[in-house]
Amino acid sequence: MSTRTPSPTRTVPPDPARTTATPDRLRTGRGAVVARVAAGWWAAAATVTLVVALSGRTLPVGDASGEIGVPLQHVDARDLTLWIGVLAVVGALVALACLRAPVAAVSAASRRVRITVDAAGGVVLAGVLALTDLTVLARLGYLPILLILAPFDDRFRDALLHKMVTGVSTFQTAALVGGALLAVALVRFDRASRAACAPCGRRSDGRDPAWTTPAGAARWGRVATIAAALVPVVYATTRLAWVAGLSLGLSKDEIQGMRDSGASLAALGLGGFAVVGAILTLGLTQRWGERFPRWALGLAGRRVPVSLAVVPATIVAVAVMPAGLTLIAGLVDGDLHLGHGGVASFGPAFLWPAWSVLLGAATYAYWLRRRGTCQVCHRG
Repeated sequence: MSTRTPSPTRTVPPDPARTTATPDRLRTGRGAVVARVAAGWWAAAATVTLVVALSGRTLPVGDASGEIGVPLQHVDARDLTLWIGVLAVVGALVALACLRAPVAAVSAASRRVRITVDAAGGVVLAGVLALTDLTVLARLGYLPILLILAPFDDRFRDALLHKMVTGVSTFQTAALVGGALLAVALVRFDRASRAACAPCGRRSDGRDPAWTTPAGAARWGRVATIAAALVPVVYATTRLAWVAGLSLGLSKDEIQGMRDSGASLAALGLGGFAVVGAILTLGLTQRWGERFPRWALGLAGRRVPVSLAVVPATIVAVAVMPAGLTLIAGLVDGDLHLGHGGVASFGPAFLWPAWSVLLGAATYAYWLRRRGTCQVCHRG
């Protein structure tokens, strides 16, 4: 028997190139796609704004929107157009800055860079919220109804063809898309600046917070999911009550007027889709939210793609926030008067900002649980 003492086991340090998204990885490969698209998006917005301003016209904002209740509706459109151009330039510069994280993630200089980029990005995102309202959310809500009823009713067909796409809706959709792209680029930038993997957020030293683990995310995500599902149920209750003839905040004459004008069909659709949305939200914590149920013909038992749940939920969460803030601001400023039936009509909408945060949190928890092994840092 050998008495030779075995040599001590060496611990091989992880390869930084495989455990974190380095600054170079932010400039090349997948890490650069979002930031480059965001930079191009905001640069294009700045160019369009410049062309519009030089031609003597204005963007469909402020007092030139042609609609009542839009954000900053009393602000001169010419001045607002110029400021939007400045905002777009800042957005493009922030996106370009996100292509490279500070090399020394713990140095004072890197912290100043990160704070500066985050602050500038925050100004742009705040500007996006100030320039958007419930226009995008309303179109997302009405689109399925119009697509279903348009072949059978001229009123819905006219609304689908002539009222869904307007200058205001196009501008606000572009602003929200640009804001979402910039927000993702900022998140990746911050992760890399803190010596974490830009795509998945895992730290290179392996010391990830407990709440980001699958078990931790499952605990707090369940609470956020249930709370997020309750808000659309409250909204659906009022709309479906009107369809059933219950005068919940409305008079009997108003209920009858809804039936005569066809508005009851829209209320039925909005209420029904709100219930469906609540059920799908609960799916973020259910087994059928990870694997297709048995009744899903051709898909039963297969894994649900993470993006199939994350992308739609994120779109709704992004669209809901400005919609709710606009209604609250209108109530505070006196532009929105509840009056008779106003509480039932607009009351649920005052919960929308909370709904946005809760739905975003629930979606993030779902992503944390299912993100799997990262293809960049190979952790998971």
